[in-house]
Amino acid sequence: MTNVPPNSEDQSSSVAALGLRWAALRGMLASPLINADDQKSLRDDLLRELRTVERSIGSIEARNTFEVSAKIDVIKEALKHIGFGDTGWGQDLLESIRRDVMNMAQSAAKNDPRQPGHPMRPVGRSMETPTPAPAPQQPPRSES
Repeated sequence: MTNVPPNSEDQSSSVAALGLRWAALRGMLASPLINADDQKSLRDDLLRELRTVERSIGSIEARNTFEVSAKIDVIKEALKHIGFGDTGWGQDLLESIRRDVMNMAQSAAKNDPRQPGHPMRPVGRSMETPTPAPAPQQPPRSES
């Protein structure tokens, strides 16, 4: 398995990309086939990769509210595995933080005239392509 560079500017190291990778690893680990004795080494590799991805997500800055949400999902799952998630209040606290972040982002979008109204788009940017300037009209040529 490969290690993820912690602060790479590469898109494969974005919170979104690592979140997808994390979800895929969790899906593979949830398969009953992976728990077979003859798959122990593969399971161990997947668990190591999962831990690496979890650590890497924490070292990358989230670019929007959805990426903050992904980070919250990762910590919620990690807390469940160490027994903290069973208390209920920890999960409730993380859900409250998620709602607060989403509400703050929506409030900021309403108050910022530059905000395009889409939570995945960076502030001040539009997904529209600029309209090209019309071609200059050339006077008709006279044949001499």
